[in-house]
Amino acid sequence: MTPEQRATLDQFYAGATAQDPAMIRPLLTDNFSHNSPLMNFDNPDDYIAHLVNFVGRVTQSRFIAEGESVAHLYTLVAELPDGEKHIEMCDVFTFQGDKIVKQTLYTDSANFVAAEAA
Repeated sequence: MTPEQRATLDQFYAGATAQDPAMIRPLLTDNFSHNSPLMNFDNPDDYIAHLVNFVGRVTQSRFIAEGESVAHLYTLVAELPDGEKHIEMCDVFTFQGDKIVKQTLYTDSANFVAAEAA
């Protein structure tokens, strides 16, 4: 992982934790897309609006990088309607220069569906 990629990801997660769109938006390209088991976004602004309303924190981080791709394996500690959950997740970020052009999230969506049903 390049120092620029690491700085971008550090600011991305800091902005998400702070629920601050102004910290996140400069890090994403105008054609940014997000794909996950529960939702997809094809523009950065809709994604950020969703992201800053989610309450959780990242623990147990591990990064694996190859070229323009960086995988981030982590545990999300989230406050969900049925209580605090520890959810194993993996984000794969694709970079275009020092900005994120794509984020693909891998997780067991049943963790979220069960919480929404509670």
